[in-house]
Amino acid sequence: MVCPKIKVVNCFFLIVNCLMTARKSKKGKRPSRKKPVTTAPTRRRNERYLYLLAGAIALFGFLLYANTLTHGYVLDDFSQIKENFVTRQGWEGIGTQWKTHARYGYRPGPGELYRPVPMTLFSLEWEVAPDNPSFAHFINVLLYALTGAVLFVTLARIWKKYNILFPLLTTLFFMAHPVHTEVVANIKSLDEIVMFLMAILALRFLWQYLEKEKIKWLVVSWVFYAVALFSKESAITFLATFPLFVYFFTQKKPAYIFRLVIPYVVLAGVFVFVRSRVVGALGAPAPVSVLDNFLAGAQDPATRLASAFLILGKYLWVLIFPHPLGSDFGYNQIPLTGFSDWRVLLSVAAWTGMGVYAVLKLKSKNILSFAILFFIINFSISSNLLITIGTSYGERLLYAASPAFAMALACFILKIFNEKENTTNRNDTLSTIFKNKKLWSTVAVMLALYSIKTIDRNADWATSFTLYQEDLKVAPNSAKLNFHYGLELVKKGNEAKNEADKKQWYEKAKKHFFKATEIFPQYADAWGQLGLAFYRDKNFEKALEYYNLALKYRPRFPLVHSNMGTLYS
Repeated sequence: MVCPKIKVVNCFFLIVNCLMTARKSKKGKRPSRKKPVTTAPTRRRNERYLYLLAGAIALFGFLLYANTLTHGYVLDDFSQIKENFVTRQGWEGIGTQWKTHARYGYRPGPGELYRPVPMTLFSLEWEVAPDNPSFAHFINVLLYALTGAVLFVTLARIWKKYNILFPLLTTLFFMAHPVHTEVVANIKSLDEIVMFLMAILALRFLWQYLEKEKIKWLVVSWVFYAVALFSKESAITFLATFPLFVYFFTQKKPAYIFRLVIPYVVLAGVFVFVRSRVVGALGAPAPVSVLDNFLAGAQDPATRLASAFLILGKYLWVLIFPHPLGSDFGYNQIPLTGFSDWRVLLSVAAWTGMGVYAVLKLKSKNILSFAILFFIINFSISSNLLITIGTSYGERLLYAASPAFAMALACFILKIFNEKENTTNRNDTLSTIFKNKKLWSTVAVMLALYSIKTIDRNADWATSFTLYQEDLKVAPNSAKLNFHYGLELVKKGNEAKNEADKKQWYEKAKKHFFKATEIFPQYADAWGQLGLAFYRDKNFEKALEYYNLALKYRPRFPLVHSNMGTLYS
């Protein structure tokens, strides 16, 4: 066990040595240069404005999601927190979190989500405030607010030759965009928040190294990137994002950039190795279900590809016009389609156009080219083009890529109001930053509309019942939404005080279970719930019929076998 670690350390020192020796060797007298006009007090004053704006952004982000602080658990919060026996161990369960997949404490056996950092945070949250979703929501909102501040400061540093309005508007649009409600309002999505925050911090200190050329900043960057990787697997896309930033916003040569990224590749390799050892040791995970990702049901590659592009078009549209929002658009809300579908052709044209533009403008280091490439790189792993992931659609998957849309939107606004994004005045004051009243009036309206939608959507995430109830309005043909809403209705029936109310809730639940089986006839869970529903009605013949249908589609179904046993007892 010791030898591999020594090799890794030696490898890192070798890389560091290469980086140091690659620096310019000329040490002679440098030609005299004029002193910058900006004085030290002015620079300090500008830094204060920078951090003042960052603080305001953080406060803005916190207030946007303050109405989630009283929410409960929803969706995967149960499998990763409330009903996860490892998480519920608090401090004592942290070791197990690093040796198992994210849902091991809910369903021991094979799994594919290895995210020990957020799972560790869930354990610590449980240790500090057991079974207290309000505390967990507070952590989510706090880290989201911090992300806004860090993103702004990082972009302002990288774009120091740009108009300060560019990073400011980019960050404001990013923070306010309603598509992030799933990330912040769903406790489980802490993995997205932490991964992106750590990746941006890694970028921040990478830039510190590029400016100061002190190796300690590079080491700090490596540490943050390692934490990002162990937060969520999609951090691996930043292996391309980091060099993209360096290429566009410095004069570094490709060979230098290549050497610079090697340590990050090594870290990613270590993560992949550890993940494969942990996840692989628990057995092969089950194939992706059609219920989770309807693309898994495609009968041929052309249908699968066309349907994937249909979803990609929906992702672009929800960024442009974030309404309606939904937690699930799975089987069969969006049926499989082909390339004869005009929506598919429009999506292909949009994505192809963006790609061609980005490539054509790559050499000139055009800012829109950068934004497009940033989006494509960070969204690639969730696109269902490269691999079939565990879901066909999820607004949370846009989180790390959405700053690119905010950049493009900021660029558009600046051009409309004749504010060039690539000009700067390092003597900016708060009064000069906000001097363009027409621009800020427009931005204020946009942020207000985003904020209203965000706060309104937050309310839907209060409980599982409210979420499924609202989302069925926009995705009535989702089998999973109908099934899970039926479960929530059953809970309402169980909690009802009198028999008349109980029966009313149970009858509503049956309708949604039947709807789920109409959409997806092989839905064993829904048939099992129908069997239980008719057992409650003392209609044992129907109960047995539906139990048998559940077993037809899932022969190994312990709960149904147990329930059937009660019919004969």
